[in-house]
Amino acid sequence: MLHSVDTGKRLSRELAAMRRRFASLEAMAEALRVHEGFENLNRSTLSRWMQRPTGRTGRALELLDSRLASVPLRIGETRTLSVIPASMLLWDASAGTPYGLLAKRYKIQPEVHPTAHGQEGLELLVAGKTDLAVVPADLLHWIPSHCGRLCRLARVYIAGISTRLVDSAFDLKGCRFGILSGSSFGTRLSFESRNWGFDLPPPLPLPSLDDCVRALVDGRIHCVAGWEPFVSHARRAAGRRIALHTIPQGVLGSFELHMAVNLRTAHPSGVRAYLVSLAEAVRFTNGRKSVASFHAEIARRYSMAPAEVRQVLTSVLFGVEDLEPGPVLKLWEREAVFRARTGNRPLQ
Repeated sequence: MLHSVDTGKRLSRELAAMRRRFASLEAMAEALRVHEGFENLNRSTLSRWMQRPTGRTGRALELLDSRLASVPLRIGETRTLSVIPASMLLWDASAGTPYGLLAKRYKIQPEVHPTAHGQEGLELLVAGKTDLAVVPADLLHWIPSHCGRLCRLARVYIAGISTRLVDSAFDLKGCRFGILSGSSFGTRLSFESRNWGFDLPPPLPLPSLDDCVRALVDGRIHCVAGWEPFVSHARRAAGRRIALHTIPQGVLGSFELHMAVNLRTAHPSGVRAYLVSLAEAVRFTNGRKSVASFHAEIARRYSMAPAEVRQVLTSVLFGVEDLEPGPVLKLWEREAVFRARTGNRPLQ
């Protein structure tokens, strides 16, 4: 009996210590619900275990502890406001926020590969140089069988600036766009122009932001299209020398960004930790999109004006609810096979 009492006290202490690694009991319960036998776990049960541990408490601690073990996780990510929740997971940890959750909660120090555009991110993923990558929806059909789409991260309007006043899509007739080389915005603009009823001149791919600015100033292009904060940086740089106009929101259409995974290289436990953390970061972002202090903080990180951040974030829909079952199941099958071979020990 004494041993049982001592065991209960130890489990209570360990569970309380584990609780401090999570933003809330609900986040802790969510981390456990992906495991067999804990599908219906809720925070009320965890709260009871804090006072009166059961046999399942020990197993829960084992699972949570295995998730905290360090695993390699290489991420390809573009520097755009459209992936803010994902970026938060890589920032320095900050109390009360999901910033740095991968390092703080799971002891994962991700290796980040900044990419200029989705094509570059996809190439790194396919080559096995990253385990996860942000990929635009119109490139998903290029994903080979050893990679897969995990979830949709963001849907956002395409941003644009013009040397002419633009009130509607018809004002773009005859305009030539500049786009960043390797990006898929040329394809998107071609698609949108068919909906408008006229063809745009072929866009001019340019290697950098400075080249886009020079082309605007020299008159070789009339417009720039892309994501934020790229377009805002171009507007500020070119606006010092020529008059520019912002293309109204929605005129150029919208695009989606998705998380994709390399099924051969990614560790299931690392991907699970990433998805759970990403879901928490999405909830945090969606809950603060209208808070001025949040806009100011993002603006400082991306060298933008708070008003620009507000304009972008109000038109972005973040979410990770539509997980793709195929790739996820393949990853968990890998984990199940490994556990069977190693005495039911989670894959690290």
